[in-house]
Amino acid sequence: MGQVNGRVSIGFLHPGEWSAAFGTSLMDLMMWDATHNARVMHPFGHIVLQTGAAGIAGGRNKIAHQMLTLSDSEWLFYIDADMGFTPDTLDRLVDSAHPEKRPILGALAFASKQDGTGLAGLNARRYRCQPTIYTMWEEESGKVGFVPRFDYERDAVQPSDATGAACLLIHRRTLEKMADRFGFGLFDHIVLPVGDEENGGRTEFYEDLSFCLRAQACDIPIHVDTSIKTTHDKGGVFLDEETFDIQQALFAVK
Repeated sequence: MGQVNGRVSIGFLHPGEWSAAFGTSLMDLMMWDATHNARVMHPFGHIVLQTGAAGIAGGRNKIAHQMLTLSDSEWLFYIDADMGFTPDTLDRLVDSAHPEKRPILGALAFASKQDGTGLAGLNARRYRCQPTIYTMWEEESGKVGFVPRFDYERDAVQPSDATGAACLLIHRRTLEKMADRFGFGLFDHIVLPVGDEENGGRTEFYEDLSFCLRAQACDIPIHVDTSIKTTHDKGGVFLDEETFDIQQALFAVK
């Protein structure tokens, strides 16, 4: 049985550098934590690994393994090195989460996905800001996957079939339960033998969605608290709720 002590291990990956928004946010969070609940003031308060894009799944697996085997932290907090967040983000996530009712809890985060074909004028590509709050879908043709929930409830805790790992809190007992069943490859990409012919009749899920599929298999609930905001640094473009609202308004007048 995992410890119940309120301690948190912060886990993040980076390719050798990180966003200024992330660095400033992390520094502010650490200072906040030191003067409030001291959740990360312990030897394994942060677990950091350097990896490229191809190593993200393995890196997340290693962070979970180190948290479970080397620390006595109650919670693991994944935060990506291109995210911006408030100093009290960790405290708010812990307060909103619950070891049994809400053991996997994400903050409100946004990803950038190609819109339709992704093609725009002058050989450009069009991307759309999408919330990482997902609903599982299936079609009679055999297609399977997740779709973002554009009409998510504002400033509320809500169940989700899946969410991203860019700002995600997970309880220790949840990781232990999943590791007992799947080993420590919790973020390994899941490939299903269904999908479009152009994809070889298969569907491969990203590492965070694969983790959520494994959580579903263990009957572990997933939630997102949309009152806990983040921003996603995409190199001069920041994806957050304000950007999302502006883009939604533009789509509405097309």
